[in-house]
Amino acid sequence: MEGGRASGPASVIVGLLLAVLPYVSSAAAAEKEHAPGIVNLDVTLLLQAINFLILAGILYKFLFKPLTAFMEKRAEGIRHSLEEAKRARDEVVRARAEYEESLRAARQEAGVLRQQMDREIAEERERMIQRSRDEAHRMITQARAEIEQEVRRAKAELRGEAVNLSLTAAERLLRRNLTEADHRRLAEQTIQELGGTS
Repeated sequence: MEGGRASGPASVIVGLLLAVLPYVSSAAAAEKEHAPGIVNLDVTLLLQAINFLILAGILYKFLFKPLTAFMEKRAEGIRHSLEEAKRARDEVVRARAEYEESLRAARQEAGVLRQQMDREIAEERERMIQRSRDEAHRMITQARAEIEQEVRRAKAELRGEAVNLSLTAAERLLRRNLTEADHRRLAEQTIQELGGTS
């Protein structure tokens, strides 16, 4: 296909040259007759026009068309690069928005966790204080119970010792002054009193 295109303009150029060749020889003869001037309206002008058209055709075929194709290809590459850059910029903008959103969510979640942790710490502190109070109350109650028990035991021991001392003292006094009937009556009275106090 490309070879057909190349042979088409070349055959046209060759045909034009063959058609113009008879005029070239007559133009050379005519040139000898005419004096040189600024513009000569003869066959030379026609030959110059044909040369210009041939040059324009060659330039179009071998320079302008490849240059145009190159420029179109380059423009397409630039368009493609611009589209890629726009897509990349949109992707960066989207990624940044996602990052900022995730950062905001993480900060919000951290705030919620901090509040929850503060609340749990406060609750644990209250539980520990309440446990300490309960333990202190229990220890005070136990100490009071132990003290009351010790007091009762001490009172009982003191009472027993007082009774023993009283009995001993009374016995000594009674031995000196009382008869056996008095001893018996005092012993019964003491037994009754001890039974009443216990």
